Amino acid sequence: MLDGARVHGDVVRFRLGPIVAHLVNDPALVAQVLQSRARRYDKQTRSTAAIRAICDDSLLTANDRAWETRRRLIQPALHRQRVSQLVDTMTACIGARLSTWQAGAPFDVASEMMRLTFVIAGKAILGADVSAESASVEQAIAFMLERAYARWGRVAPLPGWVPSPEQVRFRRARASVDRIVGRIIAEHRAAAAPPPDVLTMLMDARDPDTGTGFSDAELRNEAITMLLAGHETTASALSWTFALLATHPEAEARVRAEVADVLGQRTPTLDDLARLTFTTQVIQEAMRLYPSIWAIERRAVSDDVLGGFAIPAGSSVIISPYVLHRHPRFWPDPERFDPTRFDGPKPLPAYLPFGAGPRYCVGSEFAMLEARLVVAMVTQACRLTLVPGHVVAPHPSLTLRLRHGLRMTPDAL
Repeated sequence: MLDGARVHGDVVRFRLGPIVAHLVNDPALVAQVLQSRARRYDKQTRSTAAIRAICDDSLLTANDRAWETRRRLIQPALHRQRVSQLVDTMTACIGARLSTWQAGAPFDVASEMMRLTFVIAGKAILGADVSAESASVEQAIAFMLERAYARWGRVAPLPGWVPSPEQVRFRRARASVDRIVGRIIAEHRAAAAPPPDVLTMLMDARDPDTGTGFSDAELRNEAITMLLAGHETTASALSWTFALLATHPEAEARVRAEVADVLGQRTPTLDDLARLTFTTQVIQEAMRLYPSIWAIERRAVSDDVLGGFAIPAGSSVIISPYVLHRHPRFWPDPERFDPTRFDGPKPLPAYLPFGAGPRYCVGSEFAMLEARLVVAMVTQACRLTLVPGHVVAPHPSLTLRLRHGLRMTPDAL
């Protein structure tokens, strides 16, 4: 996609057998697809079909009225004011995990971030301690995402009912996650006073038009969607942040100085985060260079024209934050890691770590709060250095992971 944009410009048509897809890489045209003309483009896409195999119909995969209903019910549970109340929960989870790190003992930070953010999502969203299941769920979700990405990339994927070894393993992985989520939903239903978490808010939510709420199956779909989105993408962003800090010592020293000045050795509070300005800019720049969601797909509902180019009905439009974030007209020297780019206003919509328009990520506040807390508390606790010879390289799946993990050593301060 990078080569296509560099050679052919901001609208590039790809033909993959019977599939017609268009890479759109101009911010004004991206805004038309995701915002001003959003109703002309839906999510009846190959990528959505692949994700639906994991979470069925949910906020992530639904369209039209079904999506609007879910958004109306879910958005209050993840509003900024509600999310800000989760700081103590998050810092407790982070502190507990950091206490298990051993100075001088190398480990995979990418895997550790997956487990940490899963535990945080479990506690904050589902009100449950899922630390015992974090390793098995990490493996199950990683496999399901790889499988979904592989299906997206195949012109003629096998039907889901074919009992191939790969699909049998997929069903087992999905069943293992289903069991955990189903158990937590059942415990909430049975509790005389369920915990004040996101799941409880969803259980109590009612559509103002119909008075109906979520069924257990719908709760399962939304809970798994939030677990996926609430830990996978944030873990990826954190892993890339620590990789970039380890390879840019001046930025790492500046983060360390800022954290020491603002926090000392105190556990961060909500009020502290507004003063961690450079730390926030580092996270934003990491998400520019390595956005967790590196490709967004839509289907043209009817014929359209973008930038003078015909977009036929039924074809795909792909917006790649990874490519857009490297557009030289909007990002000078785009491959350079430079957090000070975010000193001023971001060149929206040339910056899309959370999407844009009506389907802007409902969990963005949760993700940014969590990321800043993790970076600050890790910085207080230790200095992460790359294991000599470890290769840092991107691995595009449904999210942008690190191909070889992230082997680092926590050095005591």
